[in-house]
Amino acid sequence: MSTDLEQILAVHRGWYESNVGLVADAMLPYFPSGDGYHQFNTNGHTYHGVMDKHRLWVNAQKLGVNITAIKDVADPDVQIFGDVALLTAEGVAEMVLPTPDGGLSEPAQTPFRATEFYRRDDGNGKPEWRIWHMHASVADKVMPKYGTE
Repeated sequence: MSTDLEQILAVHRGWYESNVGLVADAMLPYFPSGDGYHQFNTNGHTYHGVMDKHRLWVNAQKLGVNITAIKDVADPDVQIFGDVALLTAEGVAEMVLPTPDGGLSEPAQTPFRATEFYRRDDGNGKPEWRIWHMHASVADKVMPKYGTE
């Protein structure tokens, strides 16, 4: 049997893999069923429940949005507290986005940061690790880290 850390990292990696191609149904196993999931997305919107996020992916794909690759740039930091865990990571996603002229951009590297909150609960009470909350933001390398330094 794998350890909690191995199980959490497997969910994290599976979640990343499901991003490639934005296949909405592929991401469902990594989140709890029902409305318990909550996300602050890089697009500036908040999503409640995995099916709300599913709707985003279905409609983003219709616009031509795609993630062609995604990876962590360093090993994620995972802290486990019984039946809850916190994972923080920095990564890069290769994204295709619609352009103002109605076309699609070339894949572009988009650095991001993510915080994933896990519970050992599939949303139906089964003790399986799932991502219950996620906060993702684009990593801004323009602003100096220490102000004027």
